[in-house]
Amino acid sequence: MAKIPDKQGVFFELDGVLVQKAALGQDGTVPFLDRALEALGRIDPKQFKLFVATSRQDIAFGQLKEKEFTAFCAALLDRLRAEGIPITKIYSCPYHPKGKGRFRKESVFRKPGPGIFKMAQQEFDLNLQRCWMIGHTTADVLAGQRAELGTILVRTGQGGRDREFSVEPHFVEDDLWSAVARLNQFEYALRC
Repeated sequence: MAKIPDKQGVFFELDGVLVQKAALGQDGTVPFLDRALEALGRIDPKQFKLFVATSRQDIAFGQLKEKEFTAFCAALLDRLRAEGIPITKIYSCPYHPKGKGRFRKESVFRKPGPGIFKMAQQEFDLNLQRCWMIGHTTADVLAGQRAELGTILVRTGQGGRDREFSVEPHFVEDDLWSAVARLNQFEYALRC
């Protein structure tokens, strides 16, 4: 249990939520989804720590090299820093039980497992029941639910159409902009 009752975080998936996919544009920039960058800027960093929580099946199956993903994350963090948006940590899991080579293994950090959230709780003393997961797949929602986070499914990316799991998120919104507006509205109502 967190020492501070409201020590909160917002976790979000990269692909389908912030960007279409974790790949730099031809000019070396991060191709954010429409209004996604602005949406992150609307989250109060005094209230929430921001985290990326991503399962990297593309690395597990050899469609994306680790070094490419590392370069993408470095560019992402640089751009967000330039915009005054502090990302506390990027959590990623490159493992899959059917992956290739050293990436072929099960991991508690792969969504829908709650491992990423539990690790963040230990590292940053978060109160997970006051945290949020914003994702675009049923695995994102189920992982958040298993860790007792509030969940918001966005209609961008897969928009929950993957049908991998049967889940009911707390909220469904059109995109990250709308998800952040919902989160802020919900948190404001709790404090009034």
